[in-house]
Amino acid sequence: MTRPRYTKIRRDMRQARGRILLMTTAVAVSLIAIGAMLTARTVVTREASANYTATRPASATLDIAGGITPDLLTQVRTRPGITDATARQTLTARVRTGDTWHKMLLFVIDADDPLRISRFDIERGTWPPPADGILLERSAQALLDNPTAVTVTAPGGQPATFTVTGAVHDAAAQERTAYGYLTPQGLTRLGPTPTHHQLKTSIAGDQHTVDTRARELATWLTSQGHTVNAITAPPAGRHPHQSQIDSVTLLFLGFAAAALLLAAAVVATTLGGMLAQQTRQIGILKTLGATTTQILGTYLLLTLAVATAALLLAAAPAILAGLALADATAGLLNLDITDTSIPTWVLAALAATGLGTPLLVALAPLTRAARTTVRAALDHRGTTPPATTRAVRPARGNRLVSLALRNALRRRGRLALTLALLTAGGALFTGGLSTANAWNTWVDDGLARRHYDAEITLTRPAPAHRLTELLRGVPGLTAAEPLSSAPAVPVRGGQVEPARTYPDGGHGAFNLVALPPQSRLTDFELLRGRHLRDGEPGTAVLNQTAATRLGDPAPGTHVTLRAAGTDTTLRVVGVVAEVGGPATAYTAHEPQATATAVRLAYDDPAALTRAEQRLADAGIAAATVVPTAELRTAVDEHVLILIQTLVALAALMAVVGTLGLASAMGIAVTERTREFGIMQTLGATPRTVRLTLILEGTAIGLAGSLLAVAAGLPAAALVGDMLGTLSFGLPLPLAPSRGGMAAWAALGVAAAAAATLTAARRAGRLTVKDTLTYE
Repeated sequence: MTRPRYTKIRRDMRQARGRILLMTTAVAVSLIAIGAMLTARTVVTREASANYTATRPASATLDIAGGITPDLLTQVRTRPGITDATARQTLTARVRTGDTWHKMLLFVIDADDPLRISRFDIERGTWPPPADGILLERSAQALLDNPTAVTVTAPGGQPATFTVTGAVHDAAAQERTAYGYLTPQGLTRLGPTPTHHQLKTSIAGDQHTVDTRARELATWLTSQGHTVNAITAPPAGRHPHQSQIDSVTLLFLGFAAAALLLAAAVVATTLGGMLAQQTRQIGILKTLGATTTQILGTYLLLTLAVATAALLLAAAPAILAGLALADATAGLLNLDITDTSIPTWVLAALAATGLGTPLLVALAPLTRAARTTVRAALDHRGTTPPATTRAVRPARGNRLVSLALRNALRRRGRLALTLALLTAGGALFTGGLSTANAWNTWVDDGLARRHYDAEITLTRPAPAHRLTELLRGVPGLTAAEPLSSAPAVPVRGGQVEPARTYPDGGHGAFNLVALPPQSRLTDFELLRGRHLRDGEPGTAVLNQTAATRLGDPAPGTHVTLRAAGTDTTLRVVGVVAEVGGPATAYTAHEPQATATAVRLAYDDPAALTRAEQRLADAGIAAATVVPTAELRTAVDEHVLILIQTLVALAALMAVVGTLGLASAMGIAVTERTREFGIMQTLGATPRTVRLTLILEGTAIGLAGSLLAVAAGLPAAALVGDMLGTLSFGLPLPLAPSRGGMAAWAALGVAAAAAATLTAARRAGRLTVKDTLTYE
């Protein structure tokens, strides 16, 4: 039977070229999605880790009041568990190109620093730069429009112009912030005295060991008369966005796997239709001695041939698409992809999945068909189940609609599968657009609760009442609200908890902020408890990120934070939702207290410049000026590529669903060939036959679209919950995209009609002679 079996497979594939092409395309499209996600996940995860570890990030950084002397640094290097240490200084400054000011982080490094810890790759220029030179992180080049010179202002100093002598790559750069690298000699040009206050250490071991050694070092420093303001120990060896990379790519990989399952179902359905057509052939083969196992093997071999062809077609596009996605992600995260090699296990997993899934899904229907007895096979007349007239009685007034609906309901199992294919693709499409809408809604609402247009951070604290008086009457300024902010770390059991803040000061940061209790410029949504009140010192309201970091304390719980070397115990009275901010504990700011920043609301953008000048004339210099619009840009940059990838996956699943419908309609035409002949003998024209099939496909497409819209809501909730929790610590609200739903409904119906068109044309071309002689 071996040679006849191969001959049969070749003839079947030749006679059913259209179906074979459809099955191959469906599997290939889904394999492209899986291969692209696997490739992108593998490359980005590997390269993010490689880029970050190549900077040799400090295991733990201790902020020491008064600075670090060379003698102290030498002693630290001999402490137990400390493999290396260096002293650095980091300060927030402002950089100007043209008429625009941007936030800048200045990293002050000794010229003779061996750069064994917290190093960077020099892409252009050399280290150290001259006293009037500065190196910029490469992402700052685009932010600052590729400057040759920049004007920098540091807190407590005066502006100075530096020549940009080179560019470096720092893999963990913060969004919308320029990084500058200079020597202490360069810093003196800005005014501040170089004081290395950051003790960066390298500690061998896991995170627990790092935390333990850092605490022991802090205890020893305290015993030597030094004040340790804070300990930061970011997750060992993990890029700031590693968790987001892992979670999001895993989710997308799951969606791609679902697409493959749907494609395998298309294969199983199409083969089922072919087997129904060949039932008598199976009976004849068995009368000639073929066994059930041999017949099953024949059709499994056909399935394997389809899967193999799909795998060969999909392999190269999958890898190319995955590398393109990895490259786009790397650009977003400021990574260098130095190794584009694909691990063998990825190719093996793609091959095993691509070949195994169609075989497994098709096994049950193929086995059922192969077990058909000779008598059952020879008695087969190709009839379909009784028409479900009850379900279509409302359509009696229109014979074509009634006939189309009856035909759609004949093969309920096939109809259910086709609807599942269309629903899955549409649900991901509408769910993706709804997720994007939920993101925009959440961010818009969150930023709308910030009723200010910019925040000016001062170089040194100033009396709050003086700031209010100075800014009163500035043309175009509608409100000014002083506040005080300082980095903080939790204290538990009398010991400072190592903060998970990265060197950029943004990722993993924790701030203690004092606001007027009756603030007019912030109105954060209350999640539980209550807001701050006047006359209640020692109380705090946490945002959702701070609450998570502190173990979700209930209202009434006391927490202790250390800021500027001072421990403060606060009673939590509420938790609020805040978009785009780090972990923050808000306390009441008294009018007579000093302020470190002021928030401004204005109806004329020029008012910001006037306010800054009014403060400068009074001897109060601005350290940074951050427009609220910058926050929106930074927040959106995190999610843009995620939404685009989600919609691309949805498009692929929609293609698979459309192919499934095309397959179902093609099978229907084959099964009902004689029926079409009878219709023509009773007076039906080819146009009527075509229209009946198109109406049938359109009805299925419309039903699939409606189901997709309904299923898109839980899909959006699932993705929104994960994306919101990763980004903000809270799930995104459910915000259905009406435009997306309407678009999918229109696309679904149009695609269904188009998918049916080929089958309808073929049915319309059948003559009465063709149909009555059909076997």
